[in-house]
Amino acid sequence: MKNWPISFHVAGIAVLTGFSLVLLTAVPSKSDANLPYEPQTLPLPELKVSEIIEDTLNTHTTAETEPAEGWTEKSVTIKRNDSLSSALERIGVGASIGFQIGKTDNHQLLTNLKVGDQLTVWVDSNNQLQRIVYAKSPILEVELASTDEGFKIQEIQKDVEIRTHTAHGKIEGAFYLAAERAGLSAKSIMQLADMLAWDVDFARELHDGDYFRVIYEARYLDGEYIGDGDILAAQITTAGGQEIHNAFVMRNGQEVIGYYNEKGQNLKKAFLKAPLDTVRITSRFNPKRVHPIFGDKRPHRGVDYGAPTGTPIKVTGNGQVTYRGWMGGYGNVVKVRHNNGYETLYAHMSRFGKYKKGQMVKQGEVIGYVGSTGNSTGAHLHYEFHINGQHRDPLKIKFPDAGPIAAQYRNDFLRRSHFLLGQLERLDPKTQLAYQFE
Repeated sequence: MKNWPISFHVAGIAVLTGFSLVLLTAVPSKSDANLPYEPQTLPLPELKVSEIIEDTLNTHTTAETEPAEGWTEKSVTIKRNDSLSSALERIGVGASIGFQIGKTDNHQLLTNLKVGDQLTVWVDSNNQLQRIVYAKSPILEVELASTDEGFKIQEIQKDVEIRTHTAHGKIEGAFYLAAERAGLSAKSIMQLADMLAWDVDFARELHDGDYFRVIYEARYLDGEYIGDGDILAAQITTAGGQEIHNAFVMRNGQEVIGYYNEKGQNLKKAFLKAPLDTVRITSRFNPKRVHPIFGDKRPHRGVDYGAPTGTPIKVTGNGQVTYRGWMGGYGNVVKVRHNNGYETLYAHMSRFGKYKKGQMVKQGEVIGYVGSTGNSTGAHLHYEFHINGQHRDPLKIKFPDAGPIAAQYRNDFLRRSHFLLGQLERLDPKTQLAYQFE
């Protein structure tokens, strides 16, 4: 069987999906300045394209109205306290036109403008409005066109090409810097951390010599790189390469359903491993700890995370705020009750987040900020985990996951993840080679 590079169009988007022999270089092309290597195609033996990589954007492209001969092009920028009508008046378009636009279907696409937005306007020889183009983003424009039936307003989605790229490297120092050196954008680095946040404590568990491998999508408009798309597959090690963590995206069209390992097990857990993005453990769970202020033995029933004052604190699981206020030596405290008898406590905050007592919070939302209130020797978060009223060591608890992949998606997902895992394992962080797929 021959391995053919495969290119196909879905709803106006070119999606490149073939894998072939590639030698990865560390020198990016001009259009790939923010990418680690030259654009690649990835191999697809046997399986259907749709079974390997789903399209990420459901776009609809509509032909633009071409300016006619004799039309005059003008430009206007939205100023403070401007409306569409007042902006058009400044370039000689009558005020009544703004009223007519306001009664047109989809008018909100043009009337909800911000300071600094720029409109390109065409008028005919009689100074009658014929066309407006509002570029909302590099890939999305709003167009108003004058027709025999009146004004028509529509969104025009430009064709975006999706290319599949790889990045990999060894961790030497901070993970973020290592990923940056490999060519990953800030968006992709944060997405990678989010994918594996429940399995890997990126600040505490990664060490020099650990490595990462990533297959991700990059988006191009007219051949120019405009940003990264989703990470399709990722692998990262901990414990000096002894523990391997794999992650694969599951999508429905452009919507990310979740992240799963190669067995279809959900990577999302009921609780995050840590309530801070950047952490330094200054004191562990210890029933016999000597108190740093009072000097006597007092049980330390939580984990202390050192961090600068003002560092956001994230609630580690979904739940309800049951306490928000001052609690003696704990200083400013938030307590959250979760399902199944679980409770978490966050102490010594400098200030609280927006959530009040009785409100529901979702995993990852900010409930406060690191401080040094109460009996504290420096800025840190004291974090406790209770199960049925009993204190438990947060670093040793095995948290339940959020459930496996849905049965109707399982077979397709396993075939796709098995394929992508093979591609990850062909990325060698030492030689920076991707070998041809068999």
